[in-house]
Amino acid sequence: MIQNLRLYSGLTLFAYVLTHLLNHIAGIVSPELMESFSEFSTEIWQFPPLEILLFLALITHFVLAASRLTGRRSLRLRKSEWAQMILGLSIPFLMFRHLIATRIIDLGFDVESNYERVLLDLAVFVPMQGILQAITVIVVWAHGCIGIHFWLRVKPFYPRWRNVLATVSILIPTLALAGYAAASAEIIRRVEEGGRKYVFGVLEAADVNQAAINFYENALIPCSILTLALAFCPFGIRQIRQTIDRVKRGPMLSLPNGRSVRVPPGATALEALRDAGIAMASVCGGHGRCTTCRLHCGSGLEQLAAPGQIEAAALKSIQAPRGMRLACQIRPQNDLAVAPLMPPNATARDGRRPGGLSGSERQVVCVFIDLRDSTKLGERKMPYDVLFILNQFFAEMTEALRSTGGYYAQFTGDGLMALYGHQTDDIEGTILQAFEGAAEMLRRIEGLNEHLASELPHKLRIGIGMHMGKAIVGEMGPPGRENISAIGDTINTTARLEAETKGHGVPLVISKTLFDLGPIPLPENAVLHEVALRGKDQSVAYYALDAMPDLTQLKQ
Repeated sequence: MIQNLRLYSGLTLFAYVLTHLLNHIAGIVSPELMESFSEFSTEIWQFPPLEILLFLALITHFVLAASRLTGRRSLRLRKSEWAQMILGLSIPFLMFRHLIATRIIDLGFDVESNYERVLLDLAVFVPMQGILQAITVIVVWAHGCIGIHFWLRVKPFYPRWRNVLATVSILIPTLALAGYAAASAEIIRRVEEGGRKYVFGVLEAADVNQAAINFYENALIPCSILTLALAFCPFGIRQIRQTIDRVKRGPMLSLPNGRSVRVPPGATALEALRDAGIAMASVCGGHGRCTTCRLHCGSGLEQLAAPGQIEAAALKSIQAPRGMRLACQIRPQNDLAVAPLMPPNATARDGRRPGGLSGSERQVVCVFIDLRDSTKLGERKMPYDVLFILNQFFAEMTEALRSTGGYYAQFTGDGLMALYGHQTDDIEGTILQAFEGAAEMLRRIEGLNEHLASELPHKLRIGIGMHMGKAIVGEMGPPGRENISAIGDTINTTARLEAETKGHGVPLVISKTLFDLGPIPLPENAVLHEVALRGKDQSVAYYALDAMPDLTQLKQ
């Protein structure tokens, strides 16, 4: 609701500015044409209902923008966001003189602010104010265009029309300033030709009086102070809030890489992550429209407040699974485990896709399989022969997975990654299937060695690493080529376990977790080992086995 108010109030103000600039273009011809066109452009805003709407839009837009700035816990913004904010805060200071000299004096002192009188003020009496007014046009227009860009860039049609709209956004203020300059030059020429008689004639026709002039002069200093205070007040309030927040202990965000980030009280997860220097995608600027700041929330999800109207609509549009939330919308009150689901350079198009790195947290068994001595194979065989052998190898491994309920998740050159249990909650059944899959792979490698004996310079051997734990499972990959895969510490740990098969010279390295949670009997001669994980303080316990445990009793 609040975001919609800010959007619609901004669009109302932009429409007002647009009609003014279109009217200024007529100044290229003459001030009189500007006056004639104003009946169909600027004067319609003096109709009481529209004038009240415009006044309310002005107050609403500024208050909402200032409150948003006040509520920010982090000022790590993109350059475009900084530009929009600074330009917006400077507008009241730049515009109040023009507002007093035209509409307020019009209403309070019955002065007529026609274009000829206003141009006389800006071009002759106070030329510095005329220059300031030209700067104001650029500032107001740029602020509005940035806001509209933020609004439209998440729309599917925007990329096709962006260049056209950019051209129009440059053309309109350029022509408007040209019209303003041409009309001002014409007024200066008339002053030089008509002298005092022309000047006083214009002032008398506009009913300019001394009371109006005194009011304008007396209002300059107080209004300057007020508008400057309005510009800096949000920063002051924000600083006070931050000082108070430092005294309080906020919740912690735990990231997959082991890093923890403290969340200032009341801050969004996006603000906390950015303030900690963690790059996060947020195409729409944190308004809950683009969904590029997707997070998967793990432990602590139950304590999060339910999605609001904006977040719920956005999540529904991308068919978000359970556990996915938007970093710009959640304000954690308790510790929360999160994992960003899109890269920092994600685009609006990525945000519209239900796939990408979206997924859900699952308890899975991960299996890494690597073909040993594949380099030697390439040295001794022709490339097409190697390709034939590898195709046979992958065909056998894939069939072993298919027959035991596994899923081929990732190709790794001379190996692959497989998942078990990504569609079930039966932990013991999943572990049993994974062991059966590993046993089937070993049998099929032996069968492949017999079948290709005449083609092979040496017997094919494989190393298998197996581990169980939680991972984010979902569709991953470039657009149009996504496949179901998994990410997380469980996957990284399994890859490290597979690498340990080389050091031990065995075909199997299986984590202790699988034997603890599953029904598989541990071989009598199994020796427990531990290995430290790269980049982490933790280690993982595992068994290095030269043969599969006996599974025959489990099948009976």
